[in-house]
Order: sequence, then structure tokens, then C-alpha cells
Amino acid sequence: MSLSSVWSFISLNTRGIRDSVKRKSLFLFCKNQKVQCCCLQETHSNETDEKFWANQWGDKILFSHGTNRSAGVAILLNSFSGKLLVTKRDGSGHWLICVLMKDDKFIILGNVYGYNSAAQNKIMFSDFTNSVKELNQRYPSNNLIIGGDFNMVEDEYLDRFPSAFQNHHYNPVLLHLCRDLNVSDVWRRDNPDVRAFTWFKPDGSAKSRLDFWLTNENQQNFTPIANISAAPLTDHSMIKLIIQPRNNPKNKGYWKFNSSLLEDEVYSQAIINEIQKITKDGQFTPQRERWEFFKFKARQISITHSKRLSKDGKQKEMEIIREINSICCKSLLSEGEKQRLSLLQTSLDNMYVSKAKGAFIRSRAKWVEEGEKSSAYFCRLEKRRQEKNAVNKLVINGKESTNMEEIKREIFQFYSRLYSSSYSSQDADRFFNHIKDLAPKVDENFKQVCEAEMTLEEAEKAMRSLALDKSPGSDGLTINFYRHFWDHLKDQFLLVIKEMILPTTMKQGVITLIPKPGKDARLIDNLRPISLLNSDYKILTNIYASRLKTGLNQIISDTQSGFLKGRSIHNNIRIVLDLIDYNHLIEDDGFILFLDFFKAFDTVEHKFMFQALEIFGFGPNFISFVQTIYNDTNSVVILPNGISPRFLINKGIKQGCPISPLLFITATEMLSILIKNSGFSKLNVLGEQLAITQLADDTATFMKDSHQIPEIIQTVDFFSKASGFKLNLSKCELLPVHHSDQSVIHNIPVRTVMKYLGVHITKDSKTMEEMNLWKTLGNVKPI
Repeated sequence: MSLSSVWSFISLNTRGIRDSVKRKSLFLFCKNQKVQCCCLQETHSNETDEKFWANQWGDKILFSHGTNRSAGVAILLNSFSGKLLVTKRDGSGHWLICVLMKDDKFIILGNVYGYNSAAQNKIMFSDFTNSVKELNQRYPSNNLIIGGDFNMVEDEYLDRFPSAFQNHHYNPVLLHLCRDLNVSDVWRRDNPDVRAFTWFKPDGSAKSRLDFWLTNENQQNFTPIANISAAPLTDHSMIKLIIQPRNNPKNKGYWKFNSSLLEDEVYSQAIINEIQKITKDGQFTPQRERWEFFKFKARQISITHSKRLSKDGKQKEMEIIREINSICCKSLLSEGEKQRLSLLQTSLDNMYVSKAKGAFIRSRAKWVEEGEKSSAYFCRLEKRRQEKNAVNKLVINGKESTNMEEIKREIFQFYSRLYSSSYSSQDADRFFNHIKDLAPKVDENFKQVCEAEMTLEEAEKAMRSLALDKSPGSDGLTINFYRHFWDHLKDQFLLVIKEMILPTTMKQGVITLIPKPGKDARLIDNLRPISLLNSDYKILTNIYASRLKTGLNQIISDTQSGFLKGRSIHNNIRIVLDLIDYNHLIEDDGFILFLDFFKAFDTVEHKFMFQALEIFGFGPNFISFVQTIYNDTNSVVILPNGISPRFLINKGIKQGCPISPLLFITATEMLSILIKNSGFSKLNVLGEQLAITQLADDTATFMKDSHQIPEIIQTVDFFSKASGFKLNLSKCELLPVHHSDQSVIHNIPVRTVMKYLGVHITKDSKTMEEMNLWKTLGNVKPI
């Protein structure tokens, strides 16, 4: 099996990281390398450190413990999007093996810390080799990677200084290991005659290349590249390994604003100068063109200054590392060079200690040590593993494809079809003519609130209420940017909005695909599209969302629990549970029909939403605004190696847009009104007619008996033809209020146990308690 994506690793002997500041410093150093796996040796860890160190690192750490003063190895995963399958370790903190899987390919990764004794190394590497072979039997792979501090060199002539030999003299233990596992030293393969070292005696009198990477030989499908570089707070160098698949396409991605730029006065002044310059420029007649040009220039300036700051910060570090590497390559060091090396290493150490202390301060958290409780800060760190938008394979026409061009075409075609309107004005007119006299109307005060011109005060309030540090849309500018420069931008922003024609970038979205939990991610239906929208668009729509929230409960009945303040999912769940718990008070046979709509958020017709607003009595200005934000919009999908072609969004709501959820429930309220006023016999509960409960599109209907099902389905179909909602009958379920001997009624399954809004529902209270409480608690893992 060959690799289809880039894999990256570093290895470093830390000389002990029990000290919290040193540990944080080295964790920061490792994070800065931007690799997927970090192999550390001499960690001096024990079992009680595992949870806390993992929290500090912010991701999974695998351990093989030594003592508090010696040995210990660890593998630190860093935003690794594949799976960890198995781990194997010795009992003394000298080796650790794990099997990783990504893109259906296995990698066997070994981290070793050798003994100072040749005899002990011979025994250790024999055990290590047997373990690797055993794992390779279970997980067949020619992707074997072994790294670490071997505490021995491959060639006593080339890899030690001073050397006791005048010619090549190879280590028999390493030779046997390499022959047995068919691996070789990556760095030495590329540098057959070069002298370089990874461990240095402080005075420079002795040095050795004890740290290296071993990988399979004669690989045709990938190129391993290894290098050696200085590291802080240790007498070892870091060794890095990049495994690059041949002809691996580069992911262009999209630019995102670096908020740390806002701390730079030179940058801030450059942006302010640009705002003033563009504001005075008379060549921009439509304000939206001026706004677009400003965002273009802001991006340009941000990239330039980001490179400058990065260069300033990294240049010093790289110069230090380069000089350290240069001195370390010399065989003999003068006293001046020894002093210079010590000074440089101290500077590098201090650089990362300073970064670590800065991180402590910025986090406002106490990096608690052994015996103290973790704070909520560390609990939040446990939420780090987000699903990646790495669609590396997709089932197309029944066959799995890894061809990225095929995947791009399939995604483009799928979402073009999904978001293509099938609106029928005849069906919609028929529906609204039927319901117009049944729908409530907003009062005049609320109507005028929504009709009013936007003010700077509410624009600023809307901007400040949006969360910082969220992923931006296609223009890359974050809310942080707008908040920082708001006083200079607010007047221009208001002029743009008053034109009531959105700038081009406000019409554009970026979609990231998130696999649904527990579903086959190779099937496009199991990928949930999440829209990333531009921050200026979100400020605009948040203004009107804030207005809507002040009076939307005038038209959204209390049977809808979604997206409105003071309403809760618990209302929906409690109604169902109460009907089951107190069914002895209900005389009707009683059934609950749980409706399932296919991709409801993505299929609601825009024109249906516009008409619904009109039926509810909203004014022309507000409806015109909603039409403006939905007409002529488009999006792309982010893929591992670029983006899909751009496609039009002619139906569906934008998830991530502040106002869209509120508009969505105005559409679903039409179904609620229809159901409540339809002719089927509702469930009689103590004299009250219970018909429907909703959480957004999650809909449950209540009926007197099963004979009502055909009319309910017909009623929902009437709504579906007008709105674009598609009822997925194969996923609808029935729950009897009392008891039913039937397993299927009108092709809908009758359940005795089912899951509704995340809660397992059954008439047996003990079973329900077990499924919802004890089973859930049993799955809780300590942190």
C-alpha cells in the first residue's frame, strides 16, 4: 500500500520535561514544527502525568514510562486526521510502537530510546523487532518508520567525533535491526559522506549522530526527506522527517487573517492610511466597489506585513539555528566558537521559555501540577478533535474514487443539483391561498422595527456581539479585524449597506464538509455542509437577526422550540415523555408520527421563504433585504487539494448566517399552521387537541389513531410541494401512546424503542434510564 498524503514527524531527546515551564517551552517548539507526530525521548514521565500532559499538549499523547529521573518515550499526535489503531510499549520507557491509519493506509511508527550498553541494546532491539513484526502481520504495511535517540551510531567513523576509527566501522546491532526490518537511515541515504551530529557535549569536545530516522528502502511511491536542526533546552538536535507522496498535488487552501497583526502598530497605521486614501478616492461610484477594493487592499497589506513579522520573528530564530548548525558541523571548535555556541543555545532556549511564559499569561489559566484539579480550560482543550474536511475518497457511481479531479466534479455536480431550485409557483400559490387567512400577522410596531433604516449604533452592536477568532469566509477577514478598525470603517460600511446591492464577496460562501458521526464518510450524503461566510456579511445579517428576535414570537407558535430565546429542546422531549408516562390519562388509541425531511436546511425554497414573510405581514423593505442576501449567491467546497468549481445557491439556508435560522423557522411555521388547521383527528389530552411539536425541522405530529396517517402524509405533501421540503418516508417512525401489536402501519415502522432528539424513548422506565443515563455515564472517559 502506498501513501496518498503528506506525513510529517519530528524526534527530539528532551533530557526530561518534568519542569512545567520547560515542558511548555518544548511543547510550543514542537507545535511550531507543524508536524503530525512528535517522538520525544527522555521524558521522565510516569502514569500520573498522562492526563495533565495531554491536556497541556492539547491532543493525544502515547506514553512508555521510565522513572522521574530517566528514560521515558512518548508519541504526541498533533491534529492528526487519521486513526490510532493500536499501541505497544516496553515496560521500561525505552520504546513505543503505534499503528496509524489514514486514507486506508497503515503506518507503523516506532519511537526508541537506546541504552548506553551494547548488550542491553541488543536485547531491547530484539524485543522491539519482534513486536514490529507481530504488528506488521496484523496490519500489513511497507510504511515502517522508526525514529528516536538510539544511543548508538550507525558508523563509528562518520557519526562520532572524535572517532576511534580511521575507516567505516558499522554498529552490528543497528545493522541487524536494519536488515531484519528492511529499513535504512533516511538522512544517510541522502548524505552518504557528510559528517553531521545530533548530540553535543557542552564544551564541544565530543559529538555524535545518535538520533535518526529509519524507513523502508526502495519505496517507489513516496519520497522521505530527513533533516537535522537545533532545538532549545536540550543537548540534542531535532530530527525531522517528511514523507511526500510522489506527484502529490498542493493544497492551495484560502487565505485567513492573522489576528496577531493587530498588535503591530505599523500594520494598524498602514490599514488606517489605506482606509483614508480609499475613502477620498473619487473614482468609486458605487460604494460596494470601494468596499471591495478596500478588502482587496487590506488582504494585500495583511499578507505583506504578516510576512514581515514572520520574517522578523523567525529570522532571528533561523539565524540562531543556522549558526548553531554551522558551528556543530565543525570537527574542532576554538574557545571563541565554544563560547559562541553556548551563547546561541542560551538565546534559543530563552526564546522558547519566553514564548511559554507568554502562553501562560495569555491563557489566564494555571498550569496546575500533580495533585491539583484541572480547570475548565483543560476541559475545553479536550474538544480539540474536530472532523477534518479531508475528502480524500468518495464513492462515485458505486465505486470508490481517490482521483481528486473526479471528486471535485462529483461534489460540484452534487451541490449544483442540491441547491438548484425546483420551485413551483402554482403549488406555492395554491398553498398560500389556502393558508393566508390562518397565519398570524406581525404587529405594526414590530413591522416598523424591521422596516427601519439601519443605524451605526445597531451595526456596532451587531458587530461586537459576534464571536472573535471564528473561521472567516472567502475574503479571509475576521471579526477581530472589523472590531479593531471599526471606528475607521463604520461610515463606509453603512454607505455600502444603504445601496441594498451586496458586494460580490458578500454573496460568496465557502463550504467545508464535516462527516456525520458514525456514518460512512465516503458517501456524499453523509457529509454535512457547513458554510463559512464573510464577516461583513455576518455583521449585516446579524443586525436584522437582532431585530427579528425582538418580535418573532408573535408569529412563531410555542410548539416551535428552535432558535428563539426562552425556548428549549427539553419542551419537545418532555411532551413525548409525558404522553408515555401518563398514557393512562389518554383515552385515544394515540400515535406519535415522527417526520423526517431530507436535508431540510438545504432544500427550502427561497421564494417560499419570501412569500411566507409576506403572509406574516412583514413590510417591503425587510422582504427586499432578505431577497438581497439570498439572490445570486454562490459557494465553493474546500477540498484537501484546493476547492471545487463555484456553484449557485438557489435554495436552502446558509448555516452560519445569523438571520437564516430565524428565516427557516418562519418557513417551518407554515407546516405547523397547516397541521393544526387540517382535518385529521388530533390527540385529545385532557380536553386539549395536541397536533404538532417542532425543533426547527424535527417534527412530531400527534393523532387520535393510526387511521389519521394517510391524511397527515397528504397534508405534509401539500406543504412539501410548495416549500421544497422533501419528506423521507423511509426514515419516518411511529410511536404508540399505549400499545400496538402492529410492527408497520402504512409502510411506516412502529417502534417500542426509538431515539428522538438524542434521547432514547421507551415505555420501560428502567430501560430508558439505563440507555440514557448509565450507558452514557459508562462512556464518559476521565481527562
